[in-house]
Amino acid sequence: MHKYIYILLLFLGFPLHALCQANSMEAEMHMQGNSLSNEFQPYEICADFKYNILKRLYVKCEFEHTIALFNINGNKDYYTNNMLGAKIGYTFLSISDLSMSAACGIGDNLQKNNNWKYSYYDAGIYAYIGHYIIRPCIGVLLRKYDSHNSNFHDYTRLLMSLGVNIKI
Repeated sequence: MHKYIYILLLFLGFPLHALCQANSMEAEMHMQGNSLSNEFQPYEICADFKYNILKRLYVKCEFEHTIALFNINGNKDYYTNNMLGAKIGYTFLSISDLSMSAACGIGDNLQKNNNWKYSYYDAGIYAYIGHYIIRPCIGVLLRKYDSHNSNFHDYTRLLMSLGVNIKI
């Protein structure tokens, strides 16, 4: 079912190309994580493709490899997942060497046979430093992990993100 939703979202994005004024793309590689909690610590390696619809409005497709570290009742374990997500964002500040944007998004597992299946919902603020082709980016986001099995709770974590943005 999730596969059909992602395919539908992909094809719905094609008519947007005709309405676009900015018509530019960016690629982003970043790592994000949280080590403040003892029970659950998420770490994620992300590759994002961003399409600027208007000068300040964009959509983003995210591919993530996640590593979830658990320490439940003294039992330490980890699980890895591959995730696919989508975000929509708005650049609310753009001055000489700094631009800041806010974005919200959703994501889900790509694999069928995982020990920990979940979806996520997040909202964050991101800062891009410089106006060069390759520029650093940092972010803070609040992510809700919605677990699909009874072995794990739902978690909400504040994540820090650090990476690079490449204008294509």
